[in-house]
Parts: sequence; structure tokens; C-alpha cells
Amino acid sequence: MRWALDGDSLLLADGRQVRLIGINTPELGKNGAADQPLARAARERATALTRGQTIRLVYDRERLDRYGRTLAYAVLPDGRDLQDILLREGYAWFIAIPPNVSRLPLYRSAESHARTTRLGVWGRPEYEPVSAERVSPAQYGFLRLSGTVMAIRNRATGVEVALSPRVHLWLPRDVYASLPARQSLLGKRVLARGWLAEYKYSARMRITHPAMLEVL
Repeated sequence: MRWALDGDSLLLADGRQVRLIGINTPELGKNGAADQPLARAARERATALTRGQTIRLVYDRERLDRYGRTLAYAVLPDGRDLQDILLREGYAWFIAIPPNVSRLPLYRSAESHARTTRLGVWGRPEYEPVSAERVSPAQYGFLRLSGTVMAIRNRATGVEVALSPRVHLWLPRDVYASLPARQSLLGKRVLARGWLAEYKYSARMRITHPAMLEVL
């Protein structure tokens, strides 16, 4: 292993880039933008755990992401799971992107530990949930988004859940069908996690797995 490119991706000695499955860490600044809080700390922690080490890569259903990076779980020489450590210490949030979700229960448990003890990102006010009623384009990107379900609309390829007139969640039909509370979702306060982006003069977050949406 050469070093960590950031908290959730590694550069191997053979030149391959590895995107760590199941986690997302704060972003390093690009094009003059400032680093997000704890972004460098996450990279430094990942580097300290892996640099110069022979790590074992464990694959899930997919081997590559859309950018050509290797998708893998990283296992340290002592058998520990790198993603589990970063989550447990509060350097990352879990994410669930099918079909690569075999370690989701482990990662949710690790995040719960950090969340309960207010470690890392869980102790920073910058990472508190953002209200759908008040979110601004400057906040687009990965975040936890809270709001009350105003409307649920069936579309040709999925289900649109409105949290405000201009902010929506997009759920593929299979994800929506897997939600335990889908029958009573209207009017409920929810907490979603994912990447919020501009979409047709509004903002949309794609919910890739039921674990990415909590009913409060």
C-alpha cells in the first residue's frame, strides 16, 4: 500500500485506486474549495493504518465503480476491517449501495458506536442533519437531510418523495417496496443520507437502499 488518497480511497503499490465499499468520509477541498472538517484527519488515519502494509482486498458483487476504481473491503494484516475502524472512530458514515452490501450490518453497528459516543463527525455541528426546508445549493453533496414527507408520487421508473416544494428523494421501485414504513410514510419526519444534487431546477437525493432512510 502506498497511501490513502482520502479517507475512503487508497492507492496501491501497483497503481490501482481502491474505493472502500460501504463508507463515505469528509471531502478534501478541490479547485480552491476548503477541506470539509475532519477530511484530512480521516485521510491521515487511513494512511497510518495502511501505509507500507500488505492489505488484503475482499470483493463484493462488483469489482469496479463507474470511474474504474477497484471496489473492495480492506483487511489489515492483523485481520481488522479498515472500514469498520474508520466508522467506529467517527471518521466516516456508512453508505449502502447495492449490490455491494454484504457488510452493511457490521458497518451500521460500528457507526452506531461512534454516533452514541459523539466521536468524530458525530461531534461536529457542521455535520448535523440539514433541513430540507432550509438547504441551499452551497450545501449540496453528501449530507444527512431531514424533512417531513409532503407528497409521494409514483413515476415511470421509481417513486418521488417530496420533503419540500423543491427538495425530493428519489427511490427506485424495489427500494421503496422494501421500506418497512412505506404505507404510513406520508406526514412522517424522515432522515435521509446520500448525495443531494440539482435536478430540473430543484434538488434530488437518490436513496439507494432502505438503510439510507430513517423514519424519526
